[in-house]
Amino acid sequence: MKLPHAVALAVFLPLAGCAGASTAEAPKVLAADPWVRTTDGAKMPEMTALFVSLTNPSDEDRVLVSADCGDIAGKVEIHEMVKVDGQMVMRKAEDGVTVKAGKHEHLAPGGPHVMLMDLTRELPAGSEELNCTLEFDDGQSIALVAPVKEFTEEQDTYHTHDGEDG
Repeated sequence: MKLPHAVALAVFLPLAGCAGASTAEAPKVLAADPWVRTTDGAKMPEMTALFVSLTNPSDEDRVLVSADCGDIAGKVEIHEMVKVDGQMVMRKAEDGVTVKAGKHEHLAPGGPHVMLMDLTRELPAGSEELNCTLEFDDGQSIALVAPVKEFTEEQDTYHTHDGEDG
């Protein structure tokens, strides 16, 4: 009697293990509400920024390491805001932007963002939508369609870069 049970367990336990190991991927970072700031009325119309809300439903931190928005920009960098000598300035985020496990990270004016520099053309509000791709440290890519929108809350320090004289 014990032998048939042992045989049955030997056959079915490995199969049960296979059923439990689903082919579903681990949760990935989600992106919502992307937009690009218009160059209309900008103090520095040769640059702009991409903003987006990111959510990481996984149990591991993810890092936004790069972005690409096609031929609109000669250079694209991930930027962060830091306090230098009592003033908030933006600078390249050398280590990217971390989206903590189970949390949100808003790439927004006055905070981390994707900086588009050396623009190849002006970006009037409502003129177009940019196709951009975000790349994360785990190899995930997110394709975005970001409309060009007016930015009405621009701060004086928004375009101050680390190392520049205000």
